[in-house]
Amino acid sequence: MWASLKSSVMAGVASALVLAGTAHAEDRFVVERSGDSSGQTVFFVPGLASSGATWDGAVAALGDSADIHVFTLAGFAGVPATGHEGSFIEGAAEALAGYIAEGGYTHVSLIGHSLGGQVALQVAARAPEAVSAVMAVDSVPFYARLFNPAATPEQAAASGEMFAAQMSAVPHAQFLAMMEQGLPVQSLDTGFHDTMREWFAASDQQTIARAFGEVSGSDFTPVLDEVRAPVLVLTAWADGSPVDAATLEAMYAAQYAPLANSRVEVIEGARHFIMIDQPDAFNARLARFLSERR
Repeated sequence: MWASLKSSVMAGVASALVLAGTAHAEDRFVVERSGDSSGQTVFFVPGLASSGATWDGAVAALGDSADIHVFTLAGFAGVPATGHEGSFIEGAAEALAGYIAEGGYTHVSLIGHSLGGQVALQVAARAPEAVSAVMAVDSVPFYARLFNPAATPEQAAASGEMFAAQMSAVPHAQFLAMMEQGLPVQSLDTGFHDTMREWFAASDQQTIARAFGEVSGSDFTPVLDEVRAPVLVLTAWADGSPVDAATLEAMYAAQYAPLANSRVEVIEGARHFIMIDQPDAFNARLARFLSERR
């Protein structure tokens, strides 16, 4: 499960894109807003190469019960790339924090998948007065330690740079073939694999390489010291995983140990895209998470 993630990315295509409302943010993401604007404010941030369409089932389940904002980050799933300089995650987080300030949003619940989970934590650190809770879906702050518990930040950074260089340099057809190899660890739903193939093809290869290198090569643990909001971490387990569910839960809990107000829950029968593989279980947990914030 873990090793395959090094040769794959998570992706998506936005279904109805609306440009963000501020000049400094509009080149970092697009956002689709739905639901009841007077309801609880909920932000959905998809993962690496992913589209806001990742959350279609969750959005449908919430219906008009919340003020829903679904983001797709620049360079992913057909959204134009913005360039390849600076931190991808911190740039996206700064733009989302600006979006919150511009809109005057308060009591925001942030739900982020994979890379989107790290963006959500960065936003929570930047806007502690506005973010009331974070749900990190199959996301950890120090990715390299899922594979090597003894990994140092320096070792991870070197590996991340290598991955980024390799992914950036290969011909596009070879890049897509590499993404293809990772599909089984992304989702148990083989029908969803076709959607992911479309997402990969619509994404900017250089942006994926840069962002994946950053995820795999960074230790984001220090940001946890700045997060005041409670954090719920969901992770996925299925038959064939290299560790049992209890061990997996302990691995994730260790990563979030600096957060006193956090907890980890395992959803079984799912791979990385929990919301696709176990939509009923995911939507039920999301509903409870949001009810705790009211």
